[in-house]
Amino acid sequence: METLMLLTYAALCWIVFKVFRIPVNKWSLTTAILGGIVMIGTILAGMAYFHPGSQSARIYYVTTQIVPNVRGKVIEVDAKPNVPVKKGEILLKLDPTPYQAVVDDLKAQLAFAEQRLKDTKQLAETAGGSKFDVYKWEKEVASLKAKLVKAQFDLDSCVVRAPSNGYVTHVRVRPGQMAVPIPALPVMTFVNSDSATLIAGFGQEPAKNIKKGDPAEAIFVSTPGRTFQGKVKEVIPALAEGELSVNRNMASLGQQLPIGQIPVIIQLDKNISQLGLPLGVDSTVAVYGAQKGFWSHVAIIRQMLLRMLAWSYFLRFH
Repeated sequence: METLMLLTYAALCWIVFKVFRIPVNKWSLTTAILGGIVMIGTILAGMAYFHPGSQSARIYYVTTQIVPNVRGKVIEVDAKPNVPVKKGEILLKLDPTPYQAVVDDLKAQLAFAEQRLKDTKQLAETAGGSKFDVYKWEKEVASLKAKLVKAQFDLDSCVVRAPSNGYVTHVRVRPGQMAVPIPALPVMTFVNSDSATLIAGFGQEPAKNIKKGDPAEAIFVSTPGRTFQGKVKEVIPALAEGELSVNRNMASLGQQLPIGQIPVIIQLDKNISQLGLPLGVDSTVAVYGAQKGFWSHVAIIRQMLLRMLAWSYFLRFH
């Protein structure tokens, strides 16, 4: 952006010298150069503090590692790589034979236990049967019902469904392979398209001038010439550089501490999923913090520079 401002100022100086026919000498050139340094330096300092920009923005997204709840042989893979699916659609199927057998067996046991409970109650009411037998079969019926719920859950888990709207990438399984319920061995990687979030990293200097609700704009290299409006959704209050995880080592500040950027979530007016952008692409973001006072008028310069940068993305020679 600094280069764009210098080129713009140089073009304005050339126009002024030509239109007003100002003689080119050491005094006029010195005045133009010093004036440009002071003016551009002041504008850049004010913009960086009150209307900060970030070139380290990116669309982040959440992936879900698809791990079946039960162990079984894969008999069908319905998911196609990178094809959008809706929540609840079938991704793959496991052989349900052993789990169906368990369900059928428990249903038979439950039917027998319920009949014995019924007979025992009648016997206790009419012929002085033991109440202990009634309690025994009531316990048996309740236990079998609980086991049947677990067995039915295992049977239903033989059909693995999409956890949300998105698509599958990295399909690692084929029919005939064994799928196991181990988190370290997922069979697919599911991309949650509804989780796409634009996060920009800003320096710590303008931190107090970035607030929730401030207007913001973003441009993407993959969409040259277009500017997308939005606002600051949230300023994440914690930096990864300051995290202390639970381990046996004591916290040490002997190493040089890196300067972390403040992560800011930007909510665009248009849904990110509707932009047709690959998830993970880079972005340049500007936040317009000053809404009143002198520096609020400088926001138009940041807007102009951002649009000039967006148009410069058309210049690709490879």
